[in-house]
Amino acid sequence: MKTGLLLGSLLVSFLANSQLLYEIKSKDGQHTSYVFGTIHLMPKDKFNIDSTLTAAFNSSSMIAMEVDLNMDFAQKIELAKETILPEGKTLRDICTEAQYQLIYTYAVDSNGMSKKKFKRYSRLKPFFFSSALLQESIENTKSYELEFGEMAKKGSKKTMGLESIQVQMQTINTVSLEDQVRMLLDGMKETQSYDAMLANYLSESIDALYVDIITESEGFPDFVENFLNKRNTQWIPVITDQIERENTFIAVGAGHLPGPNGVLELLRAKGYSLTPIRRN
Repeated sequence: MKTGLLLGSLLVSFLANSQLLYEIKSKDGQHTSYVFGTIHLMPKDKFNIDSTLTAAFNSSSMIAMEVDLNMDFAQKIELAKETILPEGKTLRDICTEAQYQLIYTYAVDSNGMSKKKFKRYSRLKPFFFSSALLQESIENTKSYELEFGEMAKKGSKKTMGLESIQVQMQTINTVSLEDQVRMLLDGMKETQSYDAMLANYLSESIDALYVDIITESEGFPDFVENFLNKRNTQWIPVITDQIERENTFIAVGAGHLPGPNGVLELLRAKGYSLTPIRRN
């Protein structure tokens, strides 16, 4: 998996137990919460919220995700603004002509994106163009985050974000536009990588996926630190405070779970035990 195309759609991960769902108890034993590693975008026919995951979700009174998707109209407008290049700029303005032609050919000729859509998407920062391109290349996609948001709404459950959308956008903006272009081009070189990534996710072989992230972000030395480690560390006080208050279902990109600076190890360092839950 190259960092580019999948950067905005999944941060996947390593776990010695090769599980995506974990149970965690409050220290007084009064509350049971769950941590689940998501993939942000996947084909509808592979998407599965099984009975085990549903039970964990239903037993929780609070649903916590990376950001709270329950935004008002003004917040959605502000978010949309953050995804767009500076006024008047398009991909052509931030790429060399050779880079631009490679992106255009890949999107329009190889993936069937209409010229009209390409023109519209070319106003996006490369990070978000990557996500749009991935979604365009997969028919009938589903998102765990959007699905959990709808389930929370139907079940009248509370929702919260582990970070604000502003903090998430600031993290993305730590990557220069030049490096975002490089990531986009890097991802285009190995189109089969998404299928391999998805297969590993579905089999919960997230050790292999984590190795992919570490290996393939080598050309971008700040990626793991800024997108994973720092955010994980900032989330821990929010998570621990919440799981001591009430049963909470925590859903974050699977790449945030593993490793020495992953959410699971950081929670263990705080004295929590995590029990892997095998899904149906």
